[in-house]
Amino acid sequence: MTSPEENSKIEIERGPKRGGGIIRIAVILVIIAGVWFGYKSFIGKKEAMQQQNAQQQAAAQAAPAVVLTTVSETDLSTAKDYIGRVESIQTVDLRTQVSGQIISVNFKDGSMVRAGQPLFTIDPSQYQATVDLRKAEIEQANAALDKASKYFKRVKAADPRSVSATDVDTAESSFLAAKATLSQAKAGLRLAEIDLGHTRVTSPITGKIGAAVFTKGNYVTPSSGVLATIVQLDPIRVTFSLPDRDYLDQLDAFKKNGSVYKTTLVLANGKELPVSGTRDYENNEVDAKTGTMQMALRFGNAGGSLIPGSMVRVGTKPVARNLSIVIPQDAILADSQGDYVYTVDAGNVAHITRVTLGDEVGTMRKVTAGLKTGDKIIEIGLQNVRPEAPVAPQKAEQNKGSSVAAEQAAQSESDVTTVSQDKGN
Repeated sequence: MTSPEENSKIEIERGPKRGGGIIRIAVILVIIAGVWFGYKSFIGKKEAMQQQNAQQQAAAQAAPAVVLTTVSETDLSTAKDYIGRVESIQTVDLRTQVSGQIISVNFKDGSMVRAGQPLFTIDPSQYQATVDLRKAEIEQANAALDKASKYFKRVKAADPRSVSATDVDTAESSFLAAKATLSQAKAGLRLAEIDLGHTRVTSPITGKIGAAVFTKGNYVTPSSGVLATIVQLDPIRVTFSLPDRDYLDQLDAFKKNGSVYKTTLVLANGKELPVSGTRDYENNEVDAKTGTMQMALRFGNAGGSLIPGSMVRVGTKPVARNLSIVIPQDAILADSQGDYVYTVDAGNVAHITRVTLGDEVGTMRKVTAGLKTGDKIIEIGLQNVRPEAPVAPQKAEQNKGSSVAAEQAAQSESDVTTVSQDKGN
């Protein structure tokens, strides 16, 4: 056994060795704690970042899907159509001015004829005989006048003592009578020649002739009626009626651009003729019953497409441009304060924008105040949009209607709502 002194010595000798072990253990514990806290901090930051990303993703997914429309000016000036009737500028009914038998018809039914072209020939023999007779009468009258003239000159030159005043007056009267007879004979010849000329019925205009009412061998008189009808085809006239307000616009156009009138004529078969007409005439008053004014335009018709009596659609060009802002009616909402749309800024945040509306333009609506060119408005997907909240613009598929885009947007909204609910649960 050891004494207390020896035990104390032993403890003193052990003391330094035991203290070094405790220090080493403490250092190890500190290192382990540092590693643990570092690991926990790393895990915490990672989880925080994941949570933040998840929140951002959920927020992005929660934004309603929409289709945007960029506001721009549209030219609302449109061409106007009117129903017009094609009319011949000149229509001639051929009639005979003398009586006689038709000995020849010098045209084919429905053919084009020239001005001055012989069309009918009436037997001229009788009228030629009359001309010959009138010529003979002129010769006879000339001989009588020559005789009377010579006699009158002799009487005047004779000695007044041998010739009475009565003789002089008689000679003078004979001379004047012979002179009048000659004039009458000449007038008769001119009439006979006119009648002879009328045996050749010629065309007074260039145009298209119809069927001959009387043919070779028929006896005709001035009371027989129309022999044939000729209509002028080139140029030709189109008449139409337009409202008085449109007529006033056209007058302004005439003052600005002259008498040339640019139109599109649509024929009965749907064929379009982009032609320029010339101002022909307008009626002198507005029709009290219809409030319209009749206008007439003159067109070239070398191809013969414009047929007298046919109906055409006259499409006029706009007189002036009418630039206006129009937006889809589906984009317009209303509340107690009035009409509004949702505009979207560069950050894809929706804002209520008040608008003043004008006339309807088909499925569009004119906006007179509140929007400017370049603004982006929501056209499709308005159901879940909230003021001052983000939206998710989608591209509408080309060549598909708005209904398809709307269905896509609505489906996207439904999907986003479902995802958000799932994440919340």
